[in-house]
This record gives sequence, structure tokens and C-alpha cells, in this order.
Amino acid sequence: MKVLVPTDGSDQSMKAVDRALELAERMGAEITLMSVAYYAKDDFDDMPPYVQDKLEAEAAAALKKAGAYCNGKGVKVEMVLEAGLVPANNIIRKAEEGKFDRIVMGSTGITGLKRALMGSTAAKVVAQAPCEVTVVR
Repeated sequence: MKVLVPTDGSDQSMKAVDRALELAERMGAEITLMSVAYYAKDDFDDMPPYVQDKLEAEAAAALKKAGAYCNGKGVKVEMVLEAGLVPANNIIRKAEEGKFDRIVMGSTGITGLKRALMGSTAAKVVAQAPCEVTVVR
């Protein structure tokens, strides 16, 4: 079983990492952690480099946190860092291309203005994913 776990470092996404670890222990699942820096490289060429660096660093830190947690539990994981204006699109594409059996993700993550602008990532993934989706609260 191949499991994709999107993470933004939030408490909810770390609960999803825990659930994926349970699947790894019970079913021998292979886990891929994914974090999406919240911008589109192609569309934001004029974005100041320090802003891109900051967004990428935040996504990388979330990925590192989840990866270290998994490694601490003795589970090796693959880690993927991408950039995208709509993270749900990156998640859905990765699930399709990687032929994942399940996506395990938190019900909420980013809040405030960013969430209002982009809508619910979890809702979009549930609606459009090519595989089973487990949403963790």
C-alpha cells in the first residue's frame, strides 16, 4: 500500500502523519510525505527572491519536521517538496502520477486569509483524488 501524506507542519497534518504511521505498522504501507510551498514558480517570476525563499523554507521545515518524526519511529519515508498556487492540485497530481492507494491528510492546516483565498485543500482533494482519502481531525 502506498500512502501520500501532505503536510504543512500544522497540528492537524502531524495527526495525519501519525495515522499514516499506524498504516505502516499494521499494513506495511510505504509513506511519501509531501509539502507544497504556496506559490507558483511560473506565474510569480517577478516575486522577490526572499519571498520565494521564505515560502520554500516554511514548506521544507514542515517536511523536515514530519520526516524526523517518522524516522524517530523507525519508519523510512520518501519526501517531496513542490511549489504551487493551489496545493490541492499538486497533491492530486502526485497521487495520480505515483499511483497512490490512499491520501492521509489533516482536515485543516493553513488558516486566515490564505485559507479564505484558496478554499479548503482537504475538500478539493476529497472531491477529486484518484484514490481513497482519509481526513484526520
